[in-house]
Amino acid sequence: MGGLLLFALLQVVFAQNSFAQSTNSGVTIRVTVGGVSTDFVEGDCGFGPAAFGGFPSVDVCAPAAWAHDVIGQDSIVCDSIPVGSLSGKIGLVRRGGCAAPNAAAGNFTSKAFNAQRAGAVAVLVANHYATAGQTSCTVQTMTGTNAAVTVPVFFLSRGMAEFIDGAINSGQPVEICIHPPNVFMASNFYPVQNVQTPVSQIATDTFGFSANLTNVRGTDLTNVVLTAKVLTAAGAELFSTSLTIPLLTGDVADSLFVLPGLYAPELPLGDYRIYYSTESDPLGDIDFKHETRDVFKVTDNLFAKDDNTISNGLRPGTLPEAGWAIGNLYVMSSGSLDNYVVNTTEFAHAVNTGETPITNINADMFLFRVNDDVAADWSLFEGTDFLSPSFEWLGTGSYDAPANAANYQLQQIEMLDLNSAEPGVPVTAGSNYVVAAFYPDSSATAFNAFDQDVETAGPSGINTLSFSDQWYLGGFSSGCCAVLRMYVDLVTTTDEKPLPASYMNVYPNPVKDVLNLGLNFGTASDVTITIAELSGRTIKIEDKKGLTNETITYNLPQLASGTYLARIATKEGTLTKKFVVQK
Repeated sequence: MGGLLLFALLQVVFAQNSFAQSTNSGVTIRVTVGGVSTDFVEGDCGFGPAAFGGFPSVDVCAPAAWAHDVIGQDSIVCDSIPVGSLSGKIGLVRRGGCAAPNAAAGNFTSKAFNAQRAGAVAVLVANHYATAGQTSCTVQTMTGTNAAVTVPVFFLSRGMAEFIDGAINSGQPVEICIHPPNVFMASNFYPVQNVQTPVSQIATDTFGFSANLTNVRGTDLTNVVLTAKVLTAAGAELFSTSLTIPLLTGDVADSLFVLPGLYAPELPLGDYRIYYSTESDPLGDIDFKHETRDVFKVTDNLFAKDDNTISNGLRPGTLPEAGWAIGNLYVMSSGSLDNYVVNTTEFAHAVNTGETPITNINADMFLFRVNDDVAADWSLFEGTDFLSPSFEWLGTGSYDAPANAANYQLQQIEMLDLNSAEPGVPVTAGSNYVVAAFYPDSSATAFNAFDQDVETAGPSGINTLSFSDQWYLGGFSSGCCAVLRMYVDLVTTTDEKPLPASYMNVYPNPVKDVLNLGLNFGTASDVTITIAELSGRTIKIEDKKGLTNETITYNLPQLASGTYLARIATKEGTLTKKFVVQK
């Protein structure tokens, strides 16, 4: 049962500190002035893509010309452009807002549509310096939707725009050619189960790599190389694999190619990238490359399908009388060396003006364990009831919007163990869990926040689930993924199978900013090291492989005065020691 629900979209965009997907479409823009050509590519000092408009399948070459409004002869295009004034030309327009009554004409989609209506075969939008931090090299992705815009649209850095403008003002003929790549990645496989995964759980992922390729040119291509890499945020290579396709025929469209090799991540805290690229023997004198860069993050204790960016809000197209729910699937690593508990979940929601006020919204949070008899592809999942017999209901929490609640504000919910009614729900290594937010009938008009920048995969292809009349394993048809998070902390601060005290020396104690852990094992050991509050809430955690004798140093200037825990866990047991921070 993998059906999809219809969805409604809340047209509010809210962005936080994003480390989202970036892409290079592979397009090259060549500017020829007086027979001398200069090539520009996507990125700094070049140009950026648009989220709308047509992607060229053939070279688009035409003279360059500024668009001019009927009123004021200004290229900011706040008024109508005379029909036919850009016929057969690549139109240039300036970025910028418009005053009333033409304020709506200032958005990117309106500028592009007006230029297209005037006959432009492509549209280039020139950046400005009006925004703080903008430089001559600044480029961005133009957002918005308008199905009526069918010509290619790109955003020019100010430097590139000034180059073209200078050429036009020189009086020499200026021709612009937009060259699409030979090979385009219609999509690529994002191998990470979550965009954010705790360091203690990342080893549960095994990365495989694949991409769907399209021969843009329609002409047979030779020696097409598809490459995938795992990189640090600084660009250091951790893993690389490639596939050479001797002949990619002209009729290949959105066809899957699987790269050899798997990558098992054993990674410290930090940000990382999944990089794909395609190259082929050039047709002509331009060496094309199409690139994509997706990111993921290894965290202290946070599971999340989102990358800290909220794209929009979604809810069922038809609101059920009994309410509805949304859930995310998270997998605990079978290789965890310690035991963990879910103390806190987190979500974000929003409302439309004129519907239920956001301060009146309430929701219930559920933590389910997926039963072991559910098949890997979830084909045996029973989803008729919200409290599915395929779920073990472990924990719950309640949410009533605070008086200062705002759209897309992250909200934390304390989770109570269903059996003990005490805070903290134990989770076990190797098990699958669903964190679900249930909106009752009184709050059914609420939208749950979504982030659609990165399409995570998971072992079963399941990320976000939704419930209305039944559970739908495809979530909403708009794609991944719900902003619905889970924090894991130490289940206990006592050592049930204590290691010898000599295995870890904590110093200095008391500590001000810098803590040293002197580790001394008899044999090489895989170790999970955790710095935590007395409650078990994780502050820092990392995995170390093959340790014998080593001193690990932690800078902890953010910790307030008080008592904390340093803990090591191996396959043989755990050792926990207290230390005091004195400022």
